[in-house]
Amino acid sequence: MLSKRVVAISADKAFSKRLAAGLSGAGGTVETFASPDDMAKGEIKAELVVLHVTDGSNKHVQAVSARLKDNTSLIAVIPSSSIDETVKLMKGTKVSAVLVADQLEPASLSAVASRLLFGDIFGLEKIVPWGVRVHSMLVGDYQEKSVAISAVSDFAATMGVRRKYRESIEQCIDEMLMNALYDAPVDSSGKQMFADVPTKTRISLRMEQKAVVQYSCDGNRFALSVRDSYGALKGNTVVKYLDKCLHSEQQIDRKTGGAGLGLYIISNAATQFFINIYSGLATEAVCTFDLNAPKVQLKEFGIFYEKIDSTGRLVAGPSKLMAAGASSSVGDGTAITRLPRGLTAVLAAACALLLALIGMVAVPRLTGPDKSEISVTTSPPGATIEVDGRAVGSTSQGPLTIPDLDVGKDYKVTARIDGYETSFDIIRPQKGIASSMSLTLPPKAAVVTFESEPTGATVLAGDNELGTTPVTIDQLPARTEQPITLRRAGYSQVTRNVRIPAPGQEASVFTTLTVSPDFGSIRLESDPPGAQVLQNGELIAGLTTPTKDHLLQAGKTYAFTFKLAGYMPETRNVRLDAGARAVPVRAQLKPGAALSVEVNIPGARVTVNGIAACRDRPAPLVDCPVPSGTYRVRVSSPRPFVSETFDVKVAVADVTKRVQLGLVETASQDLVLKLPGAPEGTRRAAFSEGTAKVTVVHTATGQSVDKQVRVVAGRTVTVDGTP
Repeated sequence: MLSKRVVAISADKAFSKRLAAGLSGAGGTVETFASPDDMAKGEIKAELVVLHVTDGSNKHVQAVSARLKDNTSLIAVIPSSSIDETVKLMKGTKVSAVLVADQLEPASLSAVASRLLFGDIFGLEKIVPWGVRVHSMLVGDYQEKSVAISAVSDFAATMGVRRKYRESIEQCIDEMLMNALYDAPVDSSGKQMFADVPTKTRISLRMEQKAVVQYSCDGNRFALSVRDSYGALKGNTVVKYLDKCLHSEQQIDRKTGGAGLGLYIISNAATQFFINIYSGLATEAVCTFDLNAPKVQLKEFGIFYEKIDSTGRLVAGPSKLMAAGASSSVGDGTAITRLPRGLTAVLAAACALLLALIGMVAVPRLTGPDKSEISVTTSPPGATIEVDGRAVGSTSQGPLTIPDLDVGKDYKVTARIDGYETSFDIIRPQKGIASSMSLTLPPKAAVVTFESEPTGATVLAGDNELGTTPVTIDQLPARTEQPITLRRAGYSQVTRNVRIPAPGQEASVFTTLTVSPDFGSIRLESDPPGAQVLQNGELIAGLTTPTKDHLLQAGKTYAFTFKLAGYMPETRNVRLDAGARAVPVRAQLKPGAALSVEVNIPGARVTVNGIAACRDRPAPLVDCPVPSGTYRVRVSSPRPFVSETFDVKVAVADVTKRVQLGLVETASQDLVLKLPGAPEGTRRAAFSEGTAKVTVVHTATGQSVDKQVRVVAGRTVTVDGTP
């Protein structure tokens, strides 16, 4: 068979090589381009195109899609997982699958490309590694659905699947079976058979054709599929449903005949989600779950159409609605399935084709390929070795010899060991030569979580600060004992030896800190409660009354100011003896507010008339407690600045008054001479600060009058006079 032409487009040279490797593994003849513009104009003559999308837009996808012939498939590769981006790329284009570039393995790309190029897409055995057992069951009604979900969940628990993944698995199989049992069945005209049947009624009915459930697990990945016998789902319908769930203000409900919400739920719960379609015959939903991923993200999504004749193994007969528990049978009670007209001929042709294929495969095996062996060494030793996904032994006793491998065939050899990253390589056994390979498995980080009571303690390894509690640290050497110090102001320092676990394992260390002998503690309370607290004029962030123990250094005096909207601030001075614990500090807040005065020069003093606590205070005056009312405030300053007096009205909200005092920058100041009725006589003259004699002259009559004027720095003085 001739290889099919495949085009890979990526501006990243290294990633382009990875794409080429995966596509070659699918049996394609690969050509790579940095950009769609580098290709010849017009129609792209290829069976498959893979486009690496990096700019967050679908303009290149649309441009490439428009140049493809009808039978050409398109795969888009995006930088990171995004259901929204996936749907946007598939909507209105020829994109059949969307993959995530992050951690994309060539084998995954090969599997997707092979489905698009050659078909043969049905069956979970196409997803799981060779040798992993696939379990299956038939489900025909609501009761059997519940049994199937329980069976799959129990199997997952037996395989050691964690609870959060089992919940996702249960959710997905529930949605997939609901779709297969009640959304997929259609009559001969294509109408959904349960479209007009109320939910409470339809769960008591069943179709003669049962849904096929398959599930499997290899320890790293759990795979699940559900196949119906109708093939009524369309690829563009899937994209439309997902788009509506993402962007419509009124998303799809779980209503009679509506499968859209179920598809959206599965997309958010699985690592891979594929939909296989054989129009008019079968639809299969397949999803997998990466059991080692820290969180569930959709990494691969695709809609595939069968390209080979699978009628013989997928056909299930005409749709026939039955009551629950009913069956179709012959006279002796044996259940039968009535075959469609012409199916016998199709089956006969399929059998003949199968015999021919068996012959093609059997002839080379009569002679048998040449065999050889390989030797595998791992660092560290003790790793489990797999060849093409099949476990063949371990390196616990030294190098592992793997015999009976076909000469000239590529094998993927994988090494696994708990606490270490998985390592793999490709090897091709040579005739007459014992090939060898060495795999190095990097250790995973050993994780230690440090917690303390109280929190906020600094964690140190030697002189290196690692963070503040609670903190999770993964940079300490595994299988070592490290002296770790916890330090927090006001508490005695604690140093203890901590045993760091093995690579990939986790440990937790909890330490209770004791108050330092040089410190004491207070409890801050106010009536009413909820007041903010300032310590020596600095706001204590996140603290409101009442508080738990607040540490203070013994022998020092601290000023605590209680502030609450609608009340006058109250200040309490505190001085603790060493070892004092939980000394109460209370404030009785009175209705009012705080008045603050800011001045633009140093050395100014502020007096609020009628408030003894705010008399002749240095500026800035902060949080002067005043009841509601109007107050006369005087800001005084020595020369060369000017004093100022003003009134301030205070209600129930804090008030801040900013005062700008004038500054004499020159020895004189302008004076405007203004004569009523004679604007043409207006003049400007310079005068020194203080009391000045001004002569006002009427320019029309020549008459004049003398005025005594007080000149204030920074002010413009207007003099009215009539000569």
